[in-house]
Amino acid sequence: MPAGVVSELGARLGGGLPLLLDGGLGSMLIAAGLRAGEPPERWTLERPAEVVAVHRAYVQAGSEAVHTNTFGANAIRLGRAGLAQRGHEINRRAVELARQAGARFVLGDVGPSGEYLPPVGKADEGRWREAFFAQGQALAGAGVDGLHVETMSDLREAVAALESLREAAPELPVMVSLTYERRRRGFFTVMGDSPARAAAELGTRGAAAVGANCSITSAEMRALGPELVAALDARGRLLAVVAQPNAGQPLVSSAGVSYAQSPDAFADDMVALIQAGVRIAGGCCGTDPSFIAALRARLGPQGQAP
Repeated sequence: MPAGVVSELGARLGGGLPLLLDGGLGSMLIAAGLRAGEPPERWTLERPAEVVAVHRAYVQAGSEAVHTNTFGANAIRLGRAGLAQRGHEINRRAVELARQAGARFVLGDVGPSGEYLPPVGKADEGRWREAFFAQGQALAGAGVDGLHVETMSDLREAVAALESLREAAPELPVMVSLTYERRRRGFFTVMGDSPARAAAELGTRGAAAVGANCSITSAEMRALGPELVAALDARGRLLAVVAQPNAGQPLVSSAGVSYAQSPDAFADDMVALIQAGVRIAGGCCGTDPSFIAALRARLGPQGQAP
């Protein structure tokens, strides 16, 4: 890991200029030929050139930080794909591929286990922690600049991941994003966690940034983002807020899933979020390098929202 990189990333997460992330990785790999149901992590081993090409496209579009192709690279999810014994190799190789693209920062991407605690499912929190700890060790050992826990629908799993990663890599900043849905009473995860509760809990437990990704559109994120900013400000938590919405609502047809939002509309919403206090911005499902390029153009050479 280059000297000073972690401290620079920590400073960016702590305030100042917005940090521009990448957009959807899985949807880009699907466009490149990844089959439905095939774990994207397999391409890290079998089709690395395609993975590097996606990372590089985002860097060329203006992304300062890219996520490794490790969203499902914890032992629990890899086990369901028959790849559990190759977890360390997959995480290490994914970092190498992201580095090849030339991004200023590489974030180790950590997704959920895909399991739920009783009575909904049969997950075991101890098993969660073992899996996240091992993945954190592998990513840190490969030289990531930070870690990003994404798409968590249960605050308990998000906390387990956060604490396990901080134990595995205490020198690295850890960002945590949950996925929300909009209900009549506001935004909640499918397990009923509110943004205010999540922000308070994750801030107390040492997250470097908190936020939301996936599930909702950039227009909906314009309502949720300020809510997260206000929740942190009310508690005196000087943490950055991260926002990575989808490219509009998914449209399902015989040809597959598509998204209708334009890059310019996405950029309009993201600029409004940055003006409202969001400090880390990127995209999720359906977004591609054109979305990041549109946002970069709006931010200008100094990286500041107009």
